[in-house]
Amino acid sequence: MGNASSSRTTINHRETRSSIEKSSLSPPPSSSSLAVLPASPLLEVGGTTEQSFQRNQTLKRATSLDGFSTCLNESFRRIYSSLSCTSLTSSTPKKRQPSNQTNRRPWSRISRRRWNDSALADDRLRTRTCWPVTHAESLFLPQFPIDCHAERRFIVDEYIAKGAFGKVYRVRRVNDDQDHQDFALKVLSKSEIINGNAIRQLKDEVDIQTICGHHPFLAKCIDYWQSKKKVFLLSNYYSNGELFQKFAKYPFELVRLYIAEIALALDFLHQAGVIYRDLKPENVLLDQDHHIRLIDFGLSKWLSIGSRTRTICGTLQYMGKTSF
Repeated sequence: MGNASSSRTTINHRETRSSIEKSSLSPPPSSSSLAVLPASPLLEVGGTTEQSFQRNQTLKRATSLDGFSTCLNESFRRIYSSLSCTSLTSSTPKKRQPSNQTNRRPWSRISRRRWNDSALADDRLRTRTCWPVTHAESLFLPQFPIDCHAERRFIVDEYIAKGAFGKVYRVRRVNDDQDHQDFALKVLSKSEIINGNAIRQLKDEVDIQTICGHHPFLAKCIDYWQSKKKVFLLSNYYSNGELFQKFAKYPFELVRLYIAEIALALDFLHQAGVIYRDLKPENVLLDQDHHIRLIDFGLSKWLSIGSRTRTICGTLQYMGKTSF
């Protein structure tokens, strides 16, 4: 009997050892399989206390990782659904509800290229945009569109003269080798215009030259725009220069012709409700046919019939003593 019991004990020890070796050689269970296992102690399955402790730790780690990944995915889903236009849970796109405020756009939709009058009138709307419209730019809008790259389309050939707020250059278009057409580009400083309180004066000058420039004895403003610091006025270039440079002994018939052309130009302006107020030989140019062209409408003003103005303006060299 003793031999039989000892043989049974040896067989049981061998079976236990083989089961332990099999459990040690088997691959570790996955996180999905561990999540299904109960949280009961592993002593009932078989094995030592150290192996059961390791299995409990692995089970807790896998459970905690799965819970953390689930919470992280849910948080990302909530954040993305709040930022996106449509919710992730909805498979079909929602129909837009009709709104009564269709003409009003949010601040982020008011840009430099598509501004509106409300953004220019309100400082808060003007600054809180994707492309903020600065105060120096809003002062010259909407008459002067914003174009920071238009100056690059011209090449400066010659400096012509200097005015009260800037300089005048003779320019031509880039890659214009066939026509060879010259233009006069007036570059004005915004800071000097604002300090001189001449913003309204500049806008009137552009409006007068644009509206009345079709007259044969007036210089027309072809284009105008603004950048961050400058204002640009583009007009035709007249190669024969100023009448002041041509002072000589003119024949009586030519003097009479020039006086008649100047009178016709001034009468046309008066009929349009404009007073010129800066007539001098420097502002009278001669075109390619030697006819006159009045330029520089900086001191011109819109004046209705029956109204009067008492502003003393002009050039001192051509003003009489009675003006003082």
